Amino acid sequence: MSFKIISNRDKDGNFIAANEAWTREKIEELMDKYYPKRIEKREKEKKDKK
Repeated sequence: MSFKIISNRDKDGNFIAANEAWTREKIEELMDKYYPKRIEKREKEKKDKK
């Protein structure tokens, strides 16, 4: 196995910090993609609050 550095770049190819690349919205989008039941649960919670 080899060691590979994971880096993030912006649209211009400049290196950026991970916290700039992975915003809360991007993480939520990724989690919803791989765990679609999260969407159903979130919608149910919204209905229960009303």
